[in-house]
Amino acid sequence: MEHLNQFLNWLHEEGKDEKTIKAYKTTITQFINWYIGTAGHSDIKEIKPIDVKEYLGYMKHRLNRKQATINKTVASLKTFFSYLAERGFVSDNPMTRIKIQKVQTTDKVGEKVTSKWLTKEEQERFISYVELEKNEFKRLRNLAIIDIMLFAGLRVAEVEELKVDDVKVNGDITLTIREGKHGKYATVVLVNKYSKSLRQWLKYRQSLTDEKYAESPYLFVSERSGQLGARGIQVMLDKYAKLANMNNITPHRFRHSFCKNLAISGASIEVIRRLARHESIQTTSIYIDPSQEEQLKALNKM
Repeated sequence: MEHLNQFLNWLHEEGKDEKTIKAYKTTITQFINWYIGTAGHSDIKEIKPIDVKEYLGYMKHRLNRKQATINKTVASLKTFFSYLAERGFVSDNPMTRIKIQKVQTTDKVGEKVTSKWLTKEEQERFISYVELEKNEFKRLRNLAIIDIMLFAGLRVAEVEELKVDDVKVNGDITLTIREGKHGKYATVVLVNKYSKSLRQWLKYRQSLTDEKYAESPYLFVSERSGQLGARGIQVMLDKYAKLANMNNITPHRFRHSFCKNLAISGASIEVIRRLARHESIQTTSIYIDPSQEEQLKALNKM
């Protein structure tokens, strides 16, 4: 386990977040424990591609793990063994010829699944219920939150950390993300046509005189405190999802919808990657692949 600890320390130095490091630790530890139990020793230099393939088969057929989970294991082991090979801890990288398998979301075209994103109709339906909110504070705030996730692609952690000073209004609205994923700094644009709700909330926010609001630097506040957290945002979404009779409405589905909307509008995969701030274009590629609904439409047009 000494090499694993060195690898985890390296991940820390590379600026990986704690959840990512914890996932690597869990995945690699499970593999190493399986290997020790199977081979009868813990010499990592002796691990061969066949050992990895047997473990992946064990995951699939004995543990009944889904392909997406197996792919995460493959990705983790690839990074781990690349690290070991680069530092001379192993002479042969057993992961070189192990490939990540493509995941089929369904076996049949049109099979009912929960999409990562919301259709345009679902987006409009959900927002229509937020617009019916009688409490002006909540209505203006909640519409602004949804718009910056849906039309600027912010993650929920970025939304909760936004400060009033991070919002610059000049035609379009520029939002400063001071510490995004992996601690990255970024500026994001909410174009003028989608900025009405945020403009209204910003004006309302600046009119709040209660001490807990006046002393808080945060853009989004709750009725009880000077910052609305990620849990509060999810509770808010759950409320309107119930009213709209919609399931699995999470902040990240709005971010997924932002990316899908760009793809539908004809944006290139590289443009989507940059606007979504993805590190890998493989992450972006899912928005280019046609959905089940799009496949059915194509079949019906034949």
